[in-house]
Amino acid sequence: MMETKLTTTIHGLFLWFFLLSFFISFTTTRAQSSSPNYVGDDCKNSTEESLTSGFKTNLNSILSWLSSDAATSKGYNHTAIGTATRDAVYGLYDCRGDVTGTFCQFCVSTAASDIVQHCPNRSSAVIWYNYCILRYSNHDFFGNLTITPSWQFPGTKNSTNSTQELQKAETYMQSLIKNATVETNLLYAMGEFNSGGSSGERYGLVQCSRDLTSDQCRQCLNAMLDQVPKCCASKVGWQVLAPSCLIKYDDFMFYKITTSQGPSPSFNS
Repeated sequence: MMETKLTTTIHGLFLWFFLLSFFISFTTTRAQSSSPNYVGDDCKNSTEESLTSGFKTNLNSILSWLSSDAATSKGYNHTAIGTATRDAVYGLYDCRGDVTGTFCQFCVSTAASDIVQHCPNRSSAVIWYNYCILRYSNHDFFGNLTITPSWQFPGTKNSTNSTQELQKAETYMQSLIKNATVETNLLYAMGEFNSGGSSGERYGLVQCSRDLTSDQCRQCLNAMLDQVPKCCASKVGWQVLAPSCLIKYDDFMFYKITTSQGPSPSFNS
């Protein structure tokens, strides 16, 4: 009888430890897969400054406001503090078009926390994650088109037919740019097309900071697309971005389908 109870207890403990280990592993994996990934910032070529205590206070207030506002917005907003003083701070966040609510806030909060670590004692800074961008400055940049600095991130896969791949990619991305700036005026668009043969599906996304006009957005996206042949012609996937916009193209679905993104552009390969 004693041995039976002992065996039952051991089995119960074993099952409990197994379930606990599985839960921890599952939670960790899920958190890692959902976490916003750092892409880059514009602070490497700038210099640290002696910031006033007033500016630092306003900056902390701006970053706090942007982080909390992201939870209830439609994925974008901007504000300013101290505009009539020398300690003015202007701040903006913009989440990717398929990201809103809690996860947008998670990305913006991460960016707000990290930007002062990546860019200490800067009067202006930009930081990118795969799901959002955050900017602040001591000058009013709202509505200004900013295409420099820009970053290029070629994928790891080589294309088996780079000339054909690039031609189809550029044509499809142009259709997304038109969709974002002319057909919907949402300033972002995403979609997929079949590249033909054994290559399979391709996925694209274009997005501009939503303080821009459609014309400014189109100019920015075209400037990013013009860089692709120089940086990424031999690759299946790539991403090019600047403070005001980004383009991304790959062979897997890296975005979430949303009902608010408007109709996907048609494209025949």
